[in-house]
Amino acid sequence: MPATDFNKAVPPLLALTGIFFLNFLTRIILSPFLIFILEDFELTKAQAGQLFLILSLGYSIALLGSTLVSSRIAHGRVVVISALGISACLLLAAVSPSILWLRLSLLGAGLFGGLYFPSGFTLLTSMVNPRHLGKAIAIHEIAPNLSFVTAPLLAEAFIRTGLGWRWMLFFVAIYALVSYFLFKKFCRCGQEKSQPPNPSGYFKVVSNPAFWALVLFFSLAVGSTQGVFAQTPLYLVTGHDLDSRFANYLLSISRVSGLFLVFWAGLLVDRLGVQRALLIFMSLTGLWTMALGFFSGKLLVAAVVIQPTMASCYFPAGFSALSRCFSPESRPIAISIIVPTAVLAGGGLIPTMLGYFGDMEMFAMGFVLLGLIILLSLTAMPLLREETR
Repeated sequence: MPATDFNKAVPPLLALTGIFFLNFLTRIILSPFLIFILEDFELTKAQAGQLFLILSLGYSIALLGSTLVSSRIAHGRVVVISALGISACLLLAAVSPSILWLRLSLLGAGLFGGLYFPSGFTLLTSMVNPRHLGKAIAIHEIAPNLSFVTAPLLAEAFIRTGLGWRWMLFFVAIYALVSYFLFKKFCRCGQEKSQPPNPSGYFKVVSNPAFWALVLFFSLAVGSTQGVFAQTPLYLVTGHDLDSRFANYLLSISRVSGLFLVFWAGLLVDRLGVQRALLIFMSLTGLWTMALGFFSGKLLVAAVVIQPTMASCYFPAGFSALSRCFSPESRPIAISIIVPTAVLAGGGLIPTMLGYFGDMEMFAMGFVLLGLIILLSLTAMPLLREETR
C-alpha cells in the first residue's frame, strides 16, 4: 500500500533513487577516464567511443525485454538483480586484462542496468499516494543529473591519488552492494509483476506517426546530453589541449544547472505548451551543440557550460509530448521501445560517431554536424498529434 504520509515514503524512495543513481553512473563513469583507457589498450578515439555503444546496446536489449522478465519475477527482485548484476560486472571490468574482457564486462553491466527502469518506476508509483507522485518523481530524477555532476569529480579524485579507472570501477561496484543493502532494509514493496506483453499493442504504437518523431527527438536528446558528455573530455584534452583536470571540473560544473532546470522546464511546458517548449529547447540545444565545434578558448568554455543546460530541459517536454500522443494503455509500450532505442542511438552511436570524427582530426565538425541534425529534426514536429482515444 502506498504511504499516505509522504515523509514515511522518503527513506524507501531515497534507497530506490540510490540504485537509479548507480544505474546511470555506470553508463557515464568511463567518460572522464576515456583518455587513460585509450592509452592503456592502445585504442583509437572511435574504439574508445564504442565502449559506450556496447554499454548502451546491453542496456537497450535488456530494457526491450524487461517486460518479459518482470512478468515472471516480482519488480522488487528485478531491482535487486539489477544492482547485484551491475556490481559483479563492474568488478570484472575493473580487472580487465584485455579490451575484449572489458567490452564483455560492460555489455553485462548494460544488460543488468537495463532491467531497472520499468520495475524501478513501478516501485516508485507504489510507494506514494498519487497526490505525492510529482514530488516522488522529482526526487527520483535527481539521480541522473547528480551522476553527471558527480562522475567527473569522482574521476578527478581517483586520478589525483593515482588510483586510476580500475579502482574507480571497483569503488562503484562496492557502492552497488551498499545500495542493495539499503534497498533491502528500507523497501518492503515490489511483490507485484508486470502483465505479459501483447503483440497487437506494439503494432498500434509503431503505427502512430508520433512514435517515430519521438524516437528521433529522444535519441537526439540523449545524444546531446549523454553522448556529448561521453566525448567532451577527450575533445577538450586532445582537440584543444586543455588540462584533463580542468576538463573534468568544467564537465562537472556544466551539469549542476540540470539539478534545477528540469523543474523550470516543466513549468515552461505548462505555460507555453508542449510544441512551443520543444521548439525552444531543441533549437537552443542544436545551436549550442554547434557552438562546441565552432568556438575555442573562453567561448568554448561558455559553450560547454551552457549546452547541457538546454539539452536537459528537453526531457520534461518530451515526456509530456509522449503522454499526449499515446493513451494510458499504449504509453508503457511506447516507453519500452522509445527509451532503449534512444539510449542505443544517443548514448552509443552518437559518441561513436564523434569518435570517428576525432580519429579524422575533425572532432569539432562532429559536434557541428550533430547540432545541425538536431535543428533539422524540428521538421518532424507536425507529427506530434494526440492519439485518438
